[in-house]
Amino acid sequence: MRTKHLSSSQTPIHIIPDSRFEEIMDKKVIPYLASICVRGYMEILPGGGSLYYEAYRPEDAKGAVVISHGYTESIEKYKEVIYYFVKAGYQVYLADHRGHGRSFRETDHPNMVHVNRFTDYVKDLHAFVTGIVQPSCGSLPLYLYAHSMGGCIGAFYLEIYPHTFQKAILTAPMLGISVGIPPLMGRILGRIMMRLHRENTYAPGQHAFVPGENFKNSCSACPHRYHYYQVKKEKTPLFQNSGSSYGWAYQSLNACNFIRQKKNCRRIAVPVLVFQSTNDSTVKGSAIRHFVGNAPTARLVRVPGSKHEIYNSPARVLKGYYGKIFRFLSA
Repeated sequence: MRTKHLSSSQTPIHIIPDSRFEEIMDKKVIPYLASICVRGYMEILPGGGSLYYEAYRPEDAKGAVVISHGYTESIEKYKEVIYYFVKAGYQVYLADHRGHGRSFRETDHPNMVHVNRFTDYVKDLHAFVTGIVQPSCGSLPLYLYAHSMGGCIGAFYLEIYPHTFQKAILTAPMLGISVGIPPLMGRILGRIMMRLHRENTYAPGQHAFVPGENFKNSCSACPHRYHYYQVKKEKTPLFQNSGSSYGWAYQSLNACNFIRQKKNCRRIAVPVLVFQSTNDSTVKGSAIRHFVGNAPTARLVRVPGSKHEIYNSPARVLKGYYGKIFRFLSA
């Protein structure tokens, strides 16, 4: 397995200090991003099924990055990530996945994450790339940055459309889910619930949004970054995605199993940099390592001092994290 440990000594950009995070985000980052942001909706399903997206197009860009966000997240959570890519000279494009943020939902439960077919996420991403991104970025090289559930979508995409992106970054990708029971049992339970037409109900342990989440129980290792988005989440109902449905769990377990198969991993044709947190209780590290072992073009980087949301780590960790990312893209 191709594995490297993260060095925190190099970075091409200035990382926002933890203690001044809120101040710098509100006074500098958000106003700057707003000045170059284009917002819109892209119709996916006739009759109102639309994805909300944002595009950031700085002058003289050297490439374009498509961001695929994670489970229960939204575009709003990625403003710091967007800022670093833009300041490094990249256009950035991202859409709220169906069932998330400002995009359309396939359930009447306002907080539930539900999808009828996991492949719909992949089709949505392809429609966004071909319908919005490529016409906008022209001949610029195209890269993928994908986190958690978005990493699962991204890996699936790379296997189905191996030549769209020139390089890809999967950060704590959801290639195996820690659900408390063996994956096979989870898939069997999911199939039973589907046959009982209960796929649109909360899976065991899942529930509607509850305000006041404790930082210690979160997926972030930086309290400043965690609280910055959590305040927005508690104020904005559209950002309050919470538990998953039986349908989402069943579809996701099947997707993870499909993606990790060697014959599918070998379809990936571009270099892939895969980040794994050394303290991640959300996705299975063994599944990430299995994927990297099966994908000849993938390389694994372990990130100490982080949790599942590596991009929400303290500044000392982010220095090495982004240093690796930008060296990978420019190599």
